[in-house]
Amino acid sequence: MLLRHADEEARTTAPQRLATIASGVVVSILLLFSTASAETVHFRSATTPPTPLQQRLAKEHGQPIAEHPSEEIAGEFYRPSGKGPFPAIVSLHGCAGRGSRESEDASGGEYVAAGYALLIVDSFGPRSVKERCGGAYGASVDRVMDAYGALKYLAGLPFIDPDQIAVIGYSQGADIALSTVALGRDETLFDRHFRAAVAYYPWCDVSAGAVIAPTLILIGALDDWTPARNCQEMMARRTGEGAPMRLMIYPGAHHAFNSTRLRGKPETYFGHHLEYNETADHAAAVETLATLRQAFGR
Repeated sequence: MLLRHADEEARTTAPQRLATIASGVVVSILLLFSTASAETVHFRSATTPPTPLQQRLAKEHGQPIAEHPSEEIAGEFYRPSGKGPFPAIVSLHGCAGRGSRESEDASGGEYVAAGYALLIVDSFGPRSVKERCGGAYGASVDRVMDAYGALKYLAGLPFIDPDQIAVIGYSQGADIALSTVALGRDETLFDRHFRAAVAYYPWCDVSAGAVIAPTLILIGALDDWTPARNCQEMMARRTGEGAPMRLMIYPGAHHAFNSTRLRGKPETYFGHHLEYNETADHAAAVETLATLRQAFGR
């Protein structure tokens, strides 16, 4: 069976998992080595709509409601050929910003080959932000609003299926991805929501866990930046409310286990160990594609 029970905490090793995957899905791993070209697009971050109280007071006083300011941000957009409509994915980078063009093109090739459009959101570049890893934050960057802005942008494209848009995040971007689908939080402010979420090595909020869309968490057992034990505790506290959530823990894997930049050269970044793990990377790719196929129905 490709997908485990919704709330089962999967501890199966990656080799064992791969041995049970249908051959058609295993072939999809090869898509990781495809590349695609991107179009740079610009769109606005989302804004918080006025509350019912603000609307009532404005009506009583006969005054218009001032719009909340939004910022123009950018992204790299990859799309399949044809008229569509295609499912789409919003990708959210980590605290160090976007990856290399080579890695982005490889991801774009993977998803385009699967029939999905991909929008890699750049939250830092347009704001002249170098990184947000060390805790000394400068100007505020509301990345949740960036994610919803990307969702709105994609939903307005004629060749994108507006009801088939998922979000995938990495590290800090994974934190944001979980926030966008957290039950009773920012999702209450918007009419349109993500169809599914995939979070690569996020910081799991042990007090959270209820989500509005099917959610997959992928993390290394040896991660010393976003510990897997937090995700285990979060899963243990789940009540079954909301949509299904799955947790995959990869033995021997560290933070950034899917970053091919680290292949053969682990590094320490802000005091944390980063290391590529090919087995975990490939297994996570299979899980990600399976989750998207189930969510999109194709």
